Amino acid sequence: TEVTVRVYDATGAAAHARRASLEIAALIVSAASVELVWRHCNRPSGNVDATSDRTHAKPCDLPLRPGELAVRIVRSGAVDDQARELPLGDALVNTRTGGGVLATIYIDRVDWMAAQTGIDPRALLGRAIAHELGHLLMATSTHAANGLMRPIWLQSEIRRRHKNDWTFRPTEIAAIKARTALLQQE
Repeated sequence: TEVTVRVYDATGAAAHARRASLEIAALIVSAASVELVWRHCNRPSGNVDATSDRTHAKPCDLPLRPGELAVRIVRSGAVDDQARELPLGDALVNTRTGGGVLATIYIDRVDWMAAQTGIDPRALLGRAIAHELGHLLMATSTHAANGLMRPIWLQSEIRRRHKNDWTFRPTEIAAIKARTALLQQE
């Protein structure tokens, strides 16, 4: 199952600078038989305005299609150097209607946490993207006690680098498969 994900990187980084992180996120999500198709939406979109013909608008300028998701990478502002628990992102999920299309990743928090733990920031960014996409793909804001979908990633957990900390649990894989199958039918 293919899922298109638009990536809006407001940090000014070139698309190739995020490629490794997106590959890590795609690899994690592929465990649920979902292939992420990345659409980079940082390039100037041209001179499309409200009066122009929408048929000539670039894909990133148009509303999301059914089943399409968006990830935006932004800076959150100040990072507390004393923080032990720091959310690296958010996903907007309407649990009543079972939908959500937008995940936000805070690059300054990812970079700070990577520096604190000695991990490659590209790996941590990829894991954060996969986590937030997990919320959108399962249409839930709930978290797990362990695995990729735990609510807070402690520095000690990041440092220990256990593979099971960075994967979906079997029930999450089943939920993602079921939800993406529904999205493909829309």
